[in-house]
Amino acid sequence: MANTAARALWEARTNGTKIPTDFDGCPVGEDEAYKIQSDMISVAGLDVIGWKIGATVEALFAVLGVEQPFLGPLFAKYTHVDGAEVSILPGHSLETEITIKLKSDLPARPTPYTRAELENVVAAIHPSFEIVGARFEGALAGAGYRVIADGGVNVGTVVGPAISNWGDYDLGNYPITLSVNGKSVAEGNSSVLLWDHVFDALAWCVSQPALATRGLCAGDIVMTGTCTGITPISPGDHAVADFGKMGEVRASFV
Repeated sequence: MANTAARALWEARTNGTKIPTDFDGCPVGEDEAYKIQSDMISVAGLDVIGWKIGATVEALFAVLGVEQPFLGPLFAKYTHVDGAEVSILPGHSLETEITIKLKSDLPARPTPYTRAELENVVAAIHPSFEIVGARFEGALAGAGYRVIADGGVNVGTVVGPAISNWGDYDLGNYPITLSVNGKSVAEGNSSVLLWDHVFDALAWCVSQPALATRGLCAGDIVMTGTCTGITPISPGDHAVADFGKMGEVRASFV
């Protein structure tokens, strides 16, 4: 049976509301936070189509109050195509990321995966946006394990065009520019991420206890972390991320 915190967080997500910062059952450790997250997935009753990875820049560990990156589930209901209009609330923010889609399973195993093995499971990469926002009151700074319990604070995902010739790009050092309402607001690079190469994020995922049983599955998408920081957005904004030769991803917010 799902716990009270899981139900409260999911109801807040579906209703567009917030629960108190110190909500009933607030996690005091990582394992407890992932248990709430797992229960929340059960409460949702929706298929998980992939995962986002948060805190993929080491400087964010102390800011958020976590010891390492974290996982959050992605659901089809909140995953949108390029150019979509996405409903947001004041206080939501935007991240620009490289997302990976898998063509075959990547089970959890004790032996680390090689880069060649990881390349063999990749179907495509995608320019993408993640919209983030907590379902609990207060700032994300210092929120710690609440962020994990709250599904990695994923609000929605916008997936841009599929890039199947990903071998043509240096994914360990790839520049990206974000514009909002026609104005450049952030420049970033995949080199800011903890991974030497974005495909290494797949190996990290399946090494986590939260995926020890499921692993990653064919068709899953994995968001590998923001390359342009965290940009506040408001209803009425229009965002475009320029991935150079990879193309662009676009979204409007309502």
